[in-house]
Amino acid sequence: MTTNLNMEKIRREVYLSYTEDGLIDLSIGLVIFGFGALLLADAPWMVGALGMLSLIILYLGKRILTVPRIGSLQPAMSVKRKLTGFLSFLFATGLGVLALFIFADRSGVNLLNGHSLALFGLVLAFGISVLGLVLKTNRLYIYAFLVFVAMAAGEMLQGTITILDTFLVAVIGAGAVILVSGIFVLVRFVQKYPIVKLEE
Repeated sequence: MTTNLNMEKIRREVYLSYTEDGLIDLSIGLVIFGFGALLLADAPWMVGALGMLSLIILYLGKRILTVPRIGSLQPAMSVKRKLTGFLSFLFATGLGVLALFIFADRSGVNLLNGHSLALFGLVLAFGISVLGLVLKTNRLYIYAFLVFVAMAAGEMLQGTITILDTFLVAVIGAGAVILVSGIFVLVRFVQKYPIVKLEE
């Protein structure tokens, strides 16, 4: 009984430590920053690759940086299923929203009287917030708020400055802040958890 309790405690600690490596921060920051940067560079066709790139960063980062520092124990299956389900939901929602915006743009429909970008920011913020709830990571709520404010404010200020696109600049800025935060968290994780080789 004691062994089972200890194993559950270890699994829980390993699961929580997965959010301490900063990889989820880097993935979110990359998607937000890349979204704005690619649109600014007039390469919207590459936006779809951002999700795959963020998943690659998560997978390789866990293998190379995280697992050697916390061992090979994995989260309980119920937690894994919950996370997998949320990621699938988020992926499907993102595809749906992207398809809606592409269709609306081609058909000339003005979604919600010109406030579609703020709505898109709200959807992203909701997704990031739910991820924060699932992973029990409070800083993700800050990222969610930052993304929504950046997109809503960027849309409101559009047209006030003619030399640049305020929406894209705001989105890129929010993504950059999240990326820098993720790098800080990752460096702290690497310093806090040095690789320990266990004897056979």
